[in-house]
Amino acid sequence: MGLFTLVESDLAAVDEVLTATLTAENPLVRQVAEYLLATSGKRLRPTLVLLASRFGRHPEAQAVRVVAAAVEMIHLATLVHDDIIDEATVRRGQAAVRQRFGNPVAVLAGDYLFARAFQLLSDTGRPDIVALAADIVFVMCQGEIAQNLSLFRETDAEEYRRRIADKTAHFLAQSCALGARAAEAPEAVEAGLARYGHHLGMAFQVVDDVLDWRADPGRLGKPTGGDIAGGVYTLPVLSALSRPEWASALRAQLQRKPVPIEEVRQVLEASGALDEALAYARREAGQAVEALASVPAGPAREALVALARFVVERDR
Repeated sequence: MGLFTLVESDLAAVDEVLTATLTAENPLVRQVAEYLLATSGKRLRPTLVLLASRFGRHPEAQAVRVVAAAVEMIHLATLVHDDIIDEATVRRGQAAVRQRFGNPVAVLAGDYLFARAFQLLSDTGRPDIVALAADIVFVMCQGEIAQNLSLFRETDAEEYRRRIADKTAHFLAQSCALGARAAEAPEAVEAGLARYGHHLGMAFQVVDDVLDWRADPGRLGKPTGGDIAGGVYTLPVLSALSRPEWASALRAQLQRKPVPIEEVRQVLEASGALDEALAYARREAGQAVEALASVPAGPAREALVALARFVVERDR
């Protein structure tokens, strides 16, 4: 990401763990794994693990790197399965795994990634770490199920916030907690880092939902309006629907098949819904920074503050 020279060498070591874990198998597994690693993105979750570990007594412990690799594998598994559910053809500008290899291979690849991640975590000999990671998957599944049940259905902003708290924010919160736990940070510091991760995750998801409408599709790596085309009503849409002067026109657009993406985008811009959602994301990022008050000052805390800024300023 260019922001975190503090953990660049550690991230390289994490990549080595990922490569060693995922490419020493049969030829098809190796091909899928190499494709996933080549097209993976920001390494946000392992970065959080590594930065959080800097507040513990043993930030250089091998367990930290193993945990960081495992959370990235869990993340990759969720992306593979999400693309199957969404019938996505593109991920980060490249063919989705399901598109490249077919749904059966994609399902098995996702399952394989989950299994290998938990094998790595069990090798740490820390049941508490395995339990935290299992909680990530459990809560994330709850969020995905809630989202699936709400498809093409108008909900309120509070339900949306609960959904993204489970689907996205909890993973970032637990990534921070896992890094602190693996490095044996004090409990109060771990709790503060987890609060930071929660608010960072809320901001991250809302910005993603704004970028779904505003970003250059070429840079974003997926088409504009992909969420609404799949029936997912995100905060900008729900915000516009809550405004009487815009609700009727927007509801009529959302009932058309296919949904007129450009017309919906114009309503979201004109109504101020996209700006309102971005303002909410900035408030969440501000709360993330405030949560670091319980964390010792130093380069790692500065990097976490910089990350909160990056999340709301990014364009993809």
